[in-house]
Amino acid sequence: MATETTDPTETLLSLLEPVARRVAAGKPEDQTDETQAAALASALEAEFPFSGATIRAIADEVRRGVAEGWLCTRGEPSARFSRVAKAGPATAQLSVDVVSLKGPAVRHTHPRGEVTLAFAGPDTAPGQDAGRFDGFAPGWVVMAAGSTHTPTVTGPQMHLLYFLPDGAVQWHAAS
Repeated sequence: MATETTDPTETLLSLLEPVARRVAAGKPEDQTDETQAAALASALEAEFPFSGATIRAIADEVRRGVAEGWLCTRGEPSARFSRVAKAGPATAQLSVDVVSLKGPAVRHTHPRGEVTLAFAGPDTAPGQDAGRFDGFAPGWVVMAAGSTHTPTVTGPQMHLLYFLPDGAVQWHAAS
């Protein structure tokens, strides 16, 4: 009997589908200041709690993908990344990417906003500080439309799954 194999990226995308729809419905492109961005992060947390089953399943799949090497296949050891999906109907017109990061990454602007799920990385022991993404503990992080930052993880490595409306991002040259 033949064994059926499942593409792990398809499994991850299946888990992400309801989350992507909710992120898109929150219209990150309309959240133009920190207060609005924080309100969207709170709304996402209310519907998809970071400690809830849906987000835990996504976190497990992201950690598995990074560990098995089918996620975060490009970049430097301290900043590995990969695209999970281009913006399209299956992702409610959001691109989906994963970055495994420790320290700073490349400065960029979010013309239409960015919604991130920040997960503790593999080097985080139980009871240990799970690190911070731009000062935020693991969980939902929303960057306002038009905001610019140098994504930075302090503490242990983190895995960042982020959604970009229409895949919109403007990269800045290293200085």
